[in-house]
Amino acid sequence: MANTVTVKSGDTLSAIAKKAGTTVAKIAAANPQITNVNLIRPGQKITLPAGAKATTPATPAKPTTPSTPAAPTNPATPAAPAAPTPGNPVGVPANPSAASATVGTKQDSLSFAQLEKDWMVTAAVINNNPELAAAFNKIMGVDANGNKVSGAITDPALQQQVIQSTAWYRNQTDAQRSFDYAKATNPGQFAADLQSNAANIIRQFASNGLNITAQEAIDYAQNMMKQSIIKDGKVIKYDQNYLNQLMADALDFGNTKTVGGTKQADGTIKGGTVIHGNLTGKMETLAQSLNQTAWDYGFPSSLSQAGYEQWFETSMKGLVAGTLTTQQVDDMLQQRAISMFPGLAQQINNGQTLRQAADPWLQAIADTWELGSSKNLDLNNDYVQQALNYQDEKGNISPMNLYATKKLARRSDQFNYTQTAKEEKTGIASRILKDFGFLG
Repeated sequence: MANTVTVKSGDTLSAIAKKAGTTVAKIAAANPQITNVNLIRPGQKITLPAGAKATTPATPAKPTTPSTPAAPTNPATPAAPAAPTPGNPVGVPANPSAASATVGTKQDSLSFAQLEKDWMVTAAVINNNPELAAAFNKIMGVDANGNKVSGAITDPALQQQVIQSTAWYRNQTDAQRSFDYAKATNPGQFAADLQSNAANIIRQFASNGLNITAQEAIDYAQNMMKQSIIKDGKVIKYDQNYLNQLMADALDFGNTKTVGGTKQADGTIKGGTVIHGNLTGKMETLAQSLNQTAWDYGFPSSLSQAGYEQWFETSMKGLVAGTLTTQQVDDMLQQRAISMFPGLAQQINNGQTLRQAADPWLQAIADTWELGSSKNLDLNNDYVQQALNYQDEKGNISPMNLYATKKLARRSDQFNYTQTAKEEKTGIASRILKDFGFLG
C-alpha cells in the first residue's frame, strides 16, 4: 500500500522530501497531479515514492479520566481593524492572525500570511491590486475596512474559486506567480539562480559562435525562469525552443566569400565552399554542411544569387531554431533535383545525391575536358544539362549514353583548351600541309 503524507500548514515539498529521505523530483513523478512543485496546500494528500521512509505518526496521548468541564472563558476581543493607509489600503488587520482568531477553531490556522504562501503572492501585490485584495478579504471574512462580516472560507476548493475568478490569476501562470513570489520573498537565492541561468545562456551563445551582452542574458534568463506567461489571452512559453529562436535571430550572414571551385571563362567561380566570416563555432560548421549538401544536389552555391541566399539564410535559421530538420532540407533538395533531372529520379529516390547519381556522365565530361575529377563540375552547366536531360523521339527524358555524352562535350569551347584538342588540331594541320605538298 502506498505511503501518503497529508500536507500541513507551512509544509514544502523539499521539507517533506528531506524527512522521507527522497527527492522533490521523485515525489513530483509519483504525484502527476502536482503541476507546480512550489505550490502545495494544507490538507493535500501526497504519495511518497517507492523506497521513501514512512512518516511517523504522532504518539497518541494516554486516555485520562473525564473531569468536569471548566466554565467557558470570555472569547478574546478581536483586534481593531487597521485603517486603510497608502501602504495598506485594504482591510488587512495589522496583526494577520487577529482576524482568524474571531472565527472559531477551524480558522485558527488561516491567515493572510498563509494565503500569500499558498497562492504565491506577496503583501505588496495584494495592496496594489484592489480586485485581489477584495478576494483575500472575502476568504478571511472581512470587508475593505477590516470589519468582520462573515466566517472565513477555509475550504481550499472554495478559496480556489474566489482566487481564480480574479484577473490577477487569469492573467498569470503558476510559474509566473512562483517567479514573482520567489523574487520578493527570497531575493538572495533568486539572484543566485538568475546569475547561474544567465551564465548558461552565455555559454550556449558562445559555443555557437554568437555574441550576447550580459544584460541580454539576464533578461532572457528571467523569462526562462518564468517558464511561461499569459499575454493577450495566450500562453507564451519560455523554454529551450525560445532560446534556440533567439540564437537563430542572432545569426549574422555578412562578410562571405567562396574558396576553391573552378574559375569559368567569364571569371565567375563555380563550386567551392562558401565561407561566412561572421559565423564561427557550431554555426560555421552547420553553414558549411548546408552549402555542401546544396551543392551535392545541384542547388546554386553562390551567394551572389538572391534566391539561393534567401534559401540559405532561411534554412540556417530554421535549423538553429528547431523549426526545420536536416531531413526536411534533404527532402526539399531531393525533390528539386528530381524536377531538374527526372531521368535520375530512381537513383535519387534510392538514397543517392544528385552528384552521385550523375557521376558517370559528369566524369565522362570531365575526362573530355581534361579536368581530372568531376568534383567541381557544375550541375547547372549547359552541357551537363543536355547530357542528363536528353529527350528521345517519343518525348521520354533520360541521360545520353556515355559515348554521346563525350561527343557532346567535344563541341564545347572548354574542349578547345585541352591538350587533346591542341594535338588533334596540330595533326590535322600537318595532314593538310602534306596533302598540298608543303611537308615531306
